[in-house]
Amino acid sequence: MSVRARVMLHAKKGAVAMHSPSWSWPGLSRSARFAGLSVLLAVGLLLVMARPAAAQLVERSHDHIVATIPDDEVCDVPVTTTIDIIANDQERLAKSGFPLFKDTGRGTITWTTETGKSVTNFFAGTSKDLTVVDNGDGTITLRTAVTGVPEKIRLADGSTATMDAGRVVLVSVLDYNGTPTNTDDDEEISSSIESISGPHPDLESDFALFCQVVVPALT
Repeated sequence: MSVRARVMLHAKKGAVAMHSPSWSWPGLSRSARFAGLSVLLAVGLLLVMARPAAAQLVERSHDHIVATIPDDEVCDVPVTTTIDIIANDQERLAKSGFPLFKDTGRGTITWTTETGKSVTNFFAGTSKDLTVVDNGDGTITLRTAVTGVPEKIRLADGSTATMDAGRVVLVSVLDYNGTPTNTDDDEEISSSIESISGPHPDLESDFALFCQVVVPALT
């Protein structure tokens, strides 16, 4: 799935945070498939296998994504979602045949109600696949580091309601459905956090904090 498609998907879902076993940070790669720090550590995202130095460059892309999504919702609150995201993706192919992803990005996602109340999510950082192990049973174990600010929730008055920042290493077991180079059909079997540094209040609340601060600001 392309970064553009992932971002639109996560934004449409009202995704909002990073990527943990549940982040989805726009710009994250396959690891970011988790979908839980939902629009952010989203992203992510995402995403190897051998040392990057030994991997062959497959694709590199740059996207500036600007979009407005009317009739959307976040935390069950009806909103119009606006997106302004810059994403840089890089895919390399390891000798093992599995892809390595590195994604960097920054941007804002703003949710606005009919009454004009709004909340903005700012994010910036990098998602980088560290290692991938073929488990020999049709699955792989993937380690991905997400670094930066996957989620910074700002209220209409400019104040910060909550912010996750630092570095998180995610571990996921994926069924790659017999297609090592096609990540679109990967299915996540399990995911966990290997290490965490820096404040990550939303992640540590299992993403409950996001709606706790967003809903009062929008209603």
